[in-house]
Amino acid sequence: MVAWDASSVIADSASFGADETKTASAEGYHTPAVCVALEDLEGNADDTLTIEFVGAAGTYRADQRTLSSTDTYVVTVPQTDTVRVTSANGTTISAEARNNPR
Repeated sequence: MVAWDASSVIADSASFGADETKTASAEGYHTPAVCVALEDLEGNADDTLTIEFVGAAGTYRADQRTLSSTDTYVVTVPQTDTVRVTSANGTTISAEARNNPR
């Protein structure tokens, strides 16, 4: 059983290139929550971040939003083994998948 406070780093102040994807394990998490903190738009006017989860039958989009300023948000996804975050234009973010035992 996974610890109630388990987490997996997706990006730690990481600069994404255009259309770059980073992944993290959420295996065993009860109801994974993906926490995102936008740090720098890297000269872009905005960026679209897509959060996906990988299921047995395919990959599913859980959230997609365009960010034009520093923003922090949380997206809850269903139980899954892997979560992915993709940046459309390139940006710097920190993100992690956390176990949400509720």
